[in-house]
Amino acid sequence: MSLSIVVNCDRSGPYGTCAARFYSGTASEAEAYEEAARDGWDAGGGIDLCPGHRPTPPAPPTRLHPEETPRP
Repeated sequence: MSLSIVVNCDRSGPYGTCAARFYSGTASEAEAYEEAARDGWDAGGGIDLCPGHRPTPPAPPTRLHPEETPRP
């Protein structure tokens, strides 16, 4: 019998929790989180989120008039 750690998505919605699971091939929690992060998960920070629920970084602001320089 082998031991492996499963990382579950902690995102919940009105109809229950996300069914996404990441099955690692490791017995170490740290290694499982590293494998999940390489696979696109936001894991190891208290709340584990699958790639579909992980927050996206905000886009940089778009300048409406790029020819104008901002005043200090």
